[in-house]
Amino acid sequence: MPRYFDIRSTVLIVVGYGILPEEEDRPIAYELKRIIDSRGEGTESRSAVVVTDMWMLNQEMADLFPAIAIGGPGVNAFASQIYEDLPVAFTRDQRLFIQMNPDAGKRVALWGMDQPATREAADLFVNDGFLDRFLDLVWHRDR
Repeated sequence: MPRYFDIRSTVLIVVGYGILPEEEDRPIAYELKRIIDSRGEGTESRSAVVVTDMWMLNQEMADLFPAIAIGGPGVNAFASQIYEDLPVAFTRDQRLFIQMNPDAGKRVALWGMDQPATREAADLFVNDGFLDRFLDLVWHRDR
């Protein structure tokens, strides 16, 4: 059976295109995908898909999907495109950043000054409730 992608509820997890982001950020993205898929409670359209920034920037319909950028503006062109417009929801020592509007919007940027900081940003995003708030907005769940 073909997989169904709903532009309102399928979350795109966007990594940079290139050797460094493929090596360092893609494993973080697939871990986040697994977590999001598990929270979708078996609903096919409540899932995540990992794509590259080049795919995201070159697809007409990509703007309609909720999306999470993994990696900062130096390695992820999508993050570079969105990070200036996103409020900083969390930062530690100007070393790692979670950027999102916790009350509206369907864009998130998770990044750090190096790979361990990016991984830490993703872990905090999941463990400190930011992911739940994002999914509540995307999936319109009741709190």
